[in-house]
Amino acid sequence: MLTTSRRRTTGGPTSLPTPHELAALTGDRDRVVDLIRICSLLVVVAGHSIMLTVDTSDGAIRLGNTLGDVPILQPATWLLQVLPLFFFAGAAASTHGWMSRASHDHPTAGHWLFTRVQRLLRPLVWYLGAVLLLLAGLTTAGLHAAADVVARLGVQLLWFLGAYLLVLAVVPLLQRIRTPFHVMIALGTCWGSAAVIDVIRFADGPSWLGYLNFLTVWTIPAVLGVAYAKRILRPVTAAAVATGVLILDVGLVYRGPYEVSLVTVPGQQLSNMSPPSLLLAGHAIVLCAGAIAVRRMLAKIADRPRVWWWVVLGNRGAMTLYLWHLPVLAAIIVSGAVTGADRADVHSASFPIIVGAQTMLLLALMVPVVAVLSPLENRPLRWWDDPVAGRSGRARDLALLAVLVCLGIAVLMVSRYGLLGDGIGWLIAGIGCATTARVLALRPSSPRGADTVPGDHASLQVSASRRSTTLDESHRRRRRSPRAGFRARPALRVTTTPSIHRPMHEELADRGHFRRRNGIPRTRRPRGGRGVGRRGLRCGGRPRAVVRGEIRAPR
Repeated sequence: MLTTSRRRTTGGPTSLPTPHELAALTGDRDRVVDLIRICSLLVVVAGHSIMLTVDTSDGAIRLGNTLGDVPILQPATWLLQVLPLFFFAGAAASTHGWMSRASHDHPTAGHWLFTRVQRLLRPLVWYLGAVLLLLAGLTTAGLHAAADVVARLGVQLLWFLGAYLLVLAVVPLLQRIRTPFHVMIALGTCWGSAAVIDVIRFADGPSWLGYLNFLTVWTIPAVLGVAYAKRILRPVTAAAVATGVLILDVGLVYRGPYEVSLVTVPGQQLSNMSPPSLLLAGHAIVLCAGAIAVRRMLAKIADRPRVWWWVVLGNRGAMTLYLWHLPVLAAIIVSGAVTGADRADVHSASFPIIVGAQTMLLLALMVPVVAVLSPLENRPLRWWDDPVAGRSGRARDLALLAVLVCLGIAVLMVSRYGLLGDGIGWLIAGIGCATTARVLALRPSSPRGADTVPGDHASLQVSASRRSTTLDESHRRRRRSPRAGFRARPALRVTTTPSIHRPMHEELADRGHFRRRNGIPRTRRPRGGRGVGRRGLRCGGRPRAVVRGEIRAPR
């Protein structure tokens, strides 16, 4: 049984759990994945603030990039371009959830993907609504220059959601990876495909072919995320792979046609980001394999209760942090321009001071912004967030999977064209795909039947090795109402959904009949043949499947 520290007596009904309470309640979660996810997002937020320049002279708004004006800073993108780690963490979290279910209880790919899309698009609905309202207001007021910036910059970051959705579509297929040889075959296929596509592009091939790399390149961190969750690669092997690919990347820049900057810079002849290039594919291998190599060090950091407390709260509003940091940054820059602290001249002595101060202010302001807006991210939407069955017919599931892939492509196109011209058409197409997917997704026979995918509607989507966790105050005892069965739960809850029967697991471990292989618990025969353990449970012979707290004989 979990033990917790003494609870606060002064907190109200919506007070947060203490760091030690949260550390005890989250149990045996893989904290490294959550730490990587939130740290990569914070680096992205800080990087956007550092790189952005704004010139408002002559009544026009011109956006620039510090890396374009100061090319000597471009090698720093090899440290600041950490988005592959977010794909890595997402695939690892999905694999943990997949492994926690019995082999006969895995959902079909289309319905599993839709449960992820429910979570991803929920904060996007509120964000797009706010952007469209602001755009309509600026257009009505005649501020066309500002409206054009909002129409383009307001949805520019949505490319990540489209690419992430496409990568999640192949995660069920990646669950077949079980050995280091499988990992190398998958990495070689993705890296080689990106190389072939780049060669065709450079030989005056069709430009649209490069957009296939959105799938091939961003699948690479997903492959390594699956390998991490299943403990397939040893840290030494991962370090060797990262070192070798890093040397190869340096050679591609020194001898090949690739630019040094791993983000798009004005004036670039070849962008490594849009579409993704072979150099970015190698960079993804370096970062993700490096994360596997330093896993133990990261685990020690994440095991600290205070660090883990911030990591959990940050992951609870991860998409809110990603979507809303640019509007907050825009407000900071406008306020600075009004007071005379502008970002127009990157060569001025005050530019580093202004950018540094505004970046720190942005990170500080995002804490209350995420605290205020994250309830919208975690609040289920009517009809859209209705429960989804875990399984359906093959034809229906394939149709749902195809519609969701089209949805990811539509989101990518909206981020490319903005909310102007063709972008409006792609936005309408994306809304149509989302509506069709919701109609195709089957509902379970009962509101919370056995076929419902558990944990996918949790308000805290952080990876779990044995359980899914939701923050909403149920770690405190509920009081019985005199008129109803129970009072309504407050806004903050911590619930756990164990997927493995812990008493049986501990009993087998105590008797020496438990072992692990690739992160999967297995039983083995005791010496001397088949034996009978405590409580009359037979421990030898074939392993028993443990599902939802019950012990079932294997089929």
